[in-house]
Amino acid sequence: MKKILAALTAAVLAITLSGCQTSAPNGMMSYDFNAMSMDFIQLSPPKDGDTIAVFDTDLGEIRVVLYEQYAPVKVQSFIEKANAGVYNNMEIKGVVNNTYFLTGGFDNDKGLYIGRNDNAELLANEYTPELWPFRGSLMGYSERSGFNDARWFMCWDDKENLTADAVNELKSGAAGIEDEVRRDKMLALFDKFYEVGGVFGMAGECTIFGQTYLGFDVVEKLTHIPAGEDGQASEKVLIKSVTISQFKEGDDVDEFPYCHPEGLPAPNEKSDASDSGGE
Repeated sequence: MKKILAALTAAVLAITLSGCQTSAPNGMMSYDFNAMSMDFIQLSPPKDGDTIAVFDTDLGEIRVVLYEQYAPVKVQSFIEKANAGVYNNMEIKGVVNNTYFLTGGFDNDKGLYIGRNDNAELLANEYTPELWPFRGSLMGYSERSGFNDARWFMCWDDKENLTADAVNELKSGAAGIEDEVRRDKMLALFDKFYEVGGVFGMAGECTIFGQTYLGFDVVEKLTHIPAGEDGQASEKVLIKSVTISQFKEGDDVDEFPYCHPEGLPAPNEKSDASDSGGE
């Protein structure tokens, strides 16, 4: 994860020096930050009629709004698989404690956990500056950079790396951007990440296609399943079913679990020990 965060820092510096570039390996490099909305739609409740996915797990229920307008290919694929029962009674396969859990794939005849039988099943990542790997985000996964397959994961937090000092370093890198609008939006984004939590190292690396709005406590529990040093879950926990439905006005919605509601300390202030640890 530290390598990913370092890559993001480099990406921020590259944007600072040369503007948005479509040839960069990180999807964030192609973002039009000038056009990016600061509403952060993931932090707002779903609207009446929005497509949702209901995850019934051994540890409780999670409800996620799906963003068809930003990741239409991935959402369509996910809905088709969910409706076909592909994700039913599926084990949580990978866990990075307090950071994310991974599932959605299957074991092949050699016992290897995979997400596809053929590379033709790969989906090109869909990147957008409107969606970010905040807490509870639903993302596509593949070991092949720039693509995703049947596997998916949900993230929780990355306090070990996304410390106050790390965020201030990112902000320092963005401070040299000459375009005032783009610079201010990037600085606000880094502040928001520190405030609400998430796994910033995944930004521009994966397709983000959904956001938890109910069951944050369950997401947290699933990211604390015991796992070995290789990241494989050592305790059997199932996604019992994934059901596609629609959000109705008046349905229950969790309050977004804020990580650092006090905000980011000034760069010259020494960050607390809590910035690099748990809640």
